[in-house]
Amino acid sequence: MNGKNQILKKLDERLAKGEISEELYKKIVSRYEDDEDLEIREDISEDVEEIVEEKKTEEKGEKTERVSISGASKIEGCNCEMFRAAGASKVNGDLRADDADVSGATKINGNAYFGKLDSSGALKVRGKSEGKKLDLSGSSKFEDNVDVKSIDSSGSFSVEGDVNCTSIDLSGLVKIQGILKGEEIMLNNSGKSKINKIEGGDIVVESGGSGFFSFGFGKSGSLEVESISGDDISLENTKAKKVTGNKVIVGRGCKIKDVEAKELKIHESAKVENKKTLNDLAED
Repeated sequence: MNGKNQILKKLDERLAKGEISEELYKKIVSRYEDDEDLEIREDISEDVEEIVEEKKTEEKGEKTERVSISGASKIEGCNCEMFRAAGASKVNGDLRADDADVSGATKINGNAYFGKLDSSGALKVRGKSEGKKLDLSGSSKFEDNVDVKSIDSSGSFSVEGDVNCTSIDLSGLVKIQGILKGEEIMLNNSGKSKINKIEGGDIVVESGGSGFFSFGFGKSGSLEVESISGDDISLENTKAKKVTGNKVIVGRGCKIKDVEAKELKIHESAKVENKKTLNDLAED
């Protein structure tokens, strides 16, 4: 008996016993018929139970203790204490979890709210992301704003909105279309990273990278940014139109149009078109 017939037989039995409604019956069947990315497992009992429990939770608006999915799976949103996903998983709605751990290819088609989110593999979030800690390895893409206290990423980190954090440590390829804001910002670039604006306290930009993705980008990475403003700023291989800070070190390989700082050091290989130091600012 093939996978589809197994599903229909199991669901027919549950429907006949009144364990599931006709509406839920159709929903489960469509999960396997409509989603081209979904593979049918030999044992489908876990999938049936998963969707039944999901429906009950959805109707009651309750927060479940644990949700765990594996293989090629899809759920219609989640509100739980602990979320685990392995394989090709998709959340069609918001993910709300105190503790989330995902591996493989994970797609969240809504918002992500979490205490801690660990991801290894390929993560994609279409909505906004809010939480306490992001720990990422591999490839991650966020199509809206990211508002997280602590972010640690090695690999590819892409954000189409703004990033607001207390501390952030990024190693690898970085693409941020909005503004990166943080009290402590550490960037170790591999490849040609690009950020619109950086605003923070302590800002360090290094080149070379030490993460998984650094091998493919070579030994020396670079950063292109519109502007950087902060307190203590140290830069390498950075191209920017304007840098403003208290203490600024323009290191090797930098190309800066305008720099304003109370204390300024410029490496002999760096190029700065216009600079203003403490004495210049006092005269103005």
